[in-house]
Amino acid sequence: MIMTKKQKTKKLMRAALTAVLTLSLCACAGKDSLLKEARETVIPDSLYAKDERAEGSLWPGVTYENMLASDAKASRAGDIITILVEENIDSTQTATTDTDKTTTIELESGRLLGLPSNLGIQNFLGSGNGFDPNLDATVARSNQGNGTTTRSGQLTATISAVVMEAYPNGNMKIQAKRALTINFEEQTMLLSGVVRPADINFDNTVSSTKVAALEITYVGKGVITDEQRVGWAYRILGWVWPF
Repeated sequence: MIMTKKQKTKKLMRAALTAVLTLSLCACAGKDSLLKEARETVIPDSLYAKDERAEGSLWPGVTYENMLASDAKASRAGDIITILVEENIDSTQTATTDTDKTTTIELESGRLLGLPSNLGIQNFLGSGNGFDPNLDATVARSNQGNGTTTRSGQLTATISAVVMEAYPNGNMKIQAKRALTINFEEQTMLLSGVVRPADINFDNTVSSTKVAALEITYVGKGVITDEQRVGWAYRILGWVWPF
């Protein structure tokens, strides 16, 4: 069966619509999965070893309360540490292009095999002038361009994280999740990274600028977030429209 051009266009449009709807559903599913994950606890029971006090012993185990030479800073799996999110990103990129090139060609011919330069042609192509083999040409090229890209962002927050793992060198892998719902508008922040003990302040806080392999995800769900998104029909039209 041979398809007409109109049928091929309709088939292509249906395929494009299906692809865009699939991508949109996957994006929504991914965001919903992220929000669902944020509601779950990030403190597995395996992080906390159960200290069994020996029968008749008064020693309560290794805790911060009974250690005279230690402080309350996080140092092992299961401890809590406060992250001061202080992210300010400013990026500016400027590019300028200015090129100019001029080429001049001059070709003069004398006698060719004893014949005059016009080869005896007195009326070349009916122009009333003789044939002239001399060539003069000038080629000029100029290109100017300017471009500037500016991007800025700021995120400030305070969030407590759990030490998920303590490495042999003392560094700690942390993870934090917080979900806040106000008037049916849900805001969720996820944070993970690696903290160095020397960067922890006396009050058990550390700036996000000193967290290695830092990953911060801040997502929202609700009426305000939905109103800020472009409609699915407009996104499909923008994806299909070639101009």
